[in-house]
Amino acid sequence: MATSAKGPGPLVKHNENSLDITVLGLRSGAALDGVSCALLRYRQRSPSEPLRMSLLKYEEADVPLHLRAQILNLLRDHPKNPNAMVRVHNMLGYMYSTAFKCFLGNNGISKEDIHLIASQADSIPPSVAPPLHPALMVSEVSPVLKSWTAVVAAETNITTASILPITPRPVNELDPTAGASIDSLFLQDPTKFRVCVTITDLLTITIIPPADGTPRVAPPSSVCGPGTIFIDYTMRYATSNRLQNDLDGTYASKGIVNYAVVDRVLQANDYTMRVPPLHVATEMFGHHEAQGVIDECLFLGMTDHDTVATITRITAENLVRQYRRLVAAYCQPDQKIDEIFICGSGARNTNIVDYMEEVLPTEVITRPLDDIGIPGDAKEVVCCAQLGLEVLLKHAAKEDGPFEQSRQNSRIGAVVKGKHWERVKEQIVRFGDGEELPAVQRVVIEKRP
Repeated sequence: MATSAKGPGPLVKHNENSLDITVLGLRSGAALDGVSCALLRYRQRSPSEPLRMSLLKYEEADVPLHLRAQILNLLRDHPKNPNAMVRVHNMLGYMYSTAFKCFLGNNGISKEDIHLIASQADSIPPSVAPPLHPALMVSEVSPVLKSWTAVVAAETNITTASILPITPRPVNELDPTAGASIDSLFLQDPTKFRVCVTITDLLTITIIPPADGTPRVAPPSSVCGPGTIFIDYTMRYATSNRLQNDLDGTYASKGIVNYAVVDRVLQANDYTMRVPPLHVATEMFGHHEAQGVIDECLFLGMTDHDTVATITRITAENLVRQYRRLVAAYCQPDQKIDEIFICGSGARNTNIVDYMEEVLPTEVITRPLDDIGIPGDAKEVVCCAQLGLEVLLKHAAKEDGPFEQSRQNSRIGAVVKGKHWERVKEQIVRFGDGEELPAVQRVVIEKRP
């Protein structure tokens, strides 16, 4: 993208009356070990036509270990020390602002070309995340009580929205969430029955039935237990922090799975009834499930490779069990699943994917999310950007009215205006002819050559 010294490019080409918005998504998962950065361009010729989305650039930025440790320690201590959250928000704001600047510098992008930043921190409990409130001007935010959203907006001068994490629910509590709604927005097909499996720090499974012509609703979705967070912890333990993860499964492939340990762990930890909280990483400084399994493997004389292989199989076996349980709970007995889309960092782990293809029905086709034009690793940050765009469009049309709490915007926290907010607002209002824009029902993903 060419750099520019001017303000943001016009959101509406007046002679065409079309929408053109660029959103930068910034997201850190429950483990807080990295920031995903995705720059997306959204275009729409009229409110009744599909929204067209292009992924311009995707990049991952590592979070320095000392910063990660400070934030997680403060999160662990905040129930006893309320002032800890002030420092957490300042550190998160610094972390996201730094990732923003590095992303722009690495790719030769001007901040004047970005209309909105959407940020999400899954490690921050919703109870201490930025509160829901009408958008504020940066100058109106107290310098002492700034949320990370306000810090990012102040550092970048760009309107910033914070996306609240989904509260994990067991698989027997089917909950149509905003995140699931975004999954269906990208993956729903007129004829195919699909399932989206997202393997990030935690595991999420979403059922996506064929489109039936009715307005889009969020399909059933559930957080179903640990994804890569226990594997990553075990890798750091086994390699004394030399390796942070086993993305492609190479390390685990050199080990031998202890099936007795796998069965015992899954019997003792029924993720149908209980899932790890989003702030599970804050508990990893003491005794917890992953360390308990590691201790058992050490007692049994297993090698580091065997331990990682066993932890990886626990994750894969739980994924298959929860997939079967969720499909059985929602689908008719004779329902054929046409395609499974696998995304998230765990989608690159061959040990997990190969096991899925081995034990699931042969008619199921596993496909990477890359097939539709979104890198599998980028799926969660793209969802974050999409939710940020939707709240921007909604808020621009209703800025002077009450900010209504609903299921659709229940994942939106603070919204802080940036330097060019009035210009952004004017163009969106003009595009909608002064009316609130309807909810996005269809997105066409434009693949880049």
